[in-house]
Amino acid sequence: MINISTIKISAKLLIAILILSGSSVFSQVDKNGGSIYSLFGLGDLSYSSSNRTDAMGIMGIALYGDYTNSNNPAAWTRIQNTLFTSKFNLENIRSSDGLSKSTRTYGNFEGFDLSIPFNKGNGWIFNFGINNYSNVNYDTYFSGTVDGENYTQTYSGNGGLNKFNVGFSYIIFRHLSFGAQFNYAFGNINKSVNIDFSNINLFDTKNSSANTISGFFFNSGLIFHGFGKLFKNKKLDNMTLGVYVSTPTEFKSNITGKFNRSTSSTDSVSLSEGKLKIPLAFGVGIANTFNNKLTVSADMYYQKWDDYTYYGTHPTEIKNSMKIGAGFEYTASRKIEDPYLSRVSYRLGGSYTADYLKLNGEDINILSVSAGLSLPIGNYNSLDLYAKYNIRGKETNGLIKDEVFRFGASVKIGEFWFLRPSDEF
Repeated sequence: MINISTIKISAKLLIAILILSGSSVFSQVDKNGGSIYSLFGLGDLSYSSSNRTDAMGIMGIALYGDYTNSNNPAAWTRIQNTLFTSKFNLENIRSSDGLSKSTRTYGNFEGFDLSIPFNKGNGWIFNFGINNYSNVNYDTYFSGTVDGENYTQTYSGNGGLNKFNVGFSYIIFRHLSFGAQFNYAFGNINKSVNIDFSNINLFDTKNSSANTISGFFFNSGLIFHGFGKLFKNKKLDNMTLGVYVSTPTEFKSNITGKFNRSTSSTDSVSLSEGKLKIPLAFGVGIANTFNNKLTVSADMYYQKWDDYTYYGTHPTEIKNSMKIGAGFEYTASRKIEDPYLSRVSYRLGGSYTADYLKLNGEDINILSVSAGLSLPIGNYNSLDLYAKYNIRGKETNGLIKDEVFRFGASVKIGEFWFLRPSDEF
């Protein structure tokens, strides 16, 4: 027999869910997982191109080198050896709403890239890999009372999108590098809302949804490195100017759900199928290397999220995003016979990100500082390490302030590891 009071309470709670989820961030702090801000849109977007650029606070739009940049393929033309690169990170997040605090720690495998030079003289490099596109990871709860009944409401989410990328680079003119990359984004975003009553005579509510998303997109880049000849100044021989563009596209979306409002009955349904319109993105960067030791670089990245639509509707909390970063790298020597510490690369940088979220009428911004090392291992291999500290959001106006400590590591394995072993002993 159905309890009428249970129906009334459930209806009131469902109305509260709709109001809260549509208008504000919960003031309570999440207990597990990552940032509560990953609840919105496609989650936390990844701006990472490599551990080298992460340590310098940039995306590396104009940064050449013997490394793989997973965003701007034009940067590959200086790769001299076959490179396999994999990335890992460990995050510690401290969140506060001004009244309570929480701390969580978790790790991620961010992806890998394999770059193969077909013709080093012409900068003809082939690359493929799998990298992170966005991340959803939150778990927040709060308690309340309705009609005299105590309950706990929990919001959880996990998943995100990855991208499989394949591309090439080529020096199309003597001083102009070109790169193109084809990407397939795929993944699941899982969300759940649970309502648990203290009164065992009332039915708890457990609702969950899984959004399967996939789609293709294309990005391309150019880097010009002829300033020394153009201005007849040798100090500008290593100066570069880079541009990057990612085309607008549509992702397919298929949402399924499970609903449980009793102790034993669970309904699974296909909720809807639709399209996500992903907007244009572009960036510009500049870099220069002095005395073959000090490299300085800065770039700007912008994406027009005002054009984003979710099933034909633009979410009010989504807005245009922009990231600005600058940093440097210092390597005293690149000669294998020199002392080890002189061959270590030291990196430092910072960035400001106007995120694609606007909640409770306020922009959600991110300030970051970072530093890192590249530790050479033999002629071709290295271990890249970096640490980053960033602040996002604030404690007032019903928002959350996140302080994030990130530690990243990547392993770069050079050509020696891919050579055919000799038959001689």
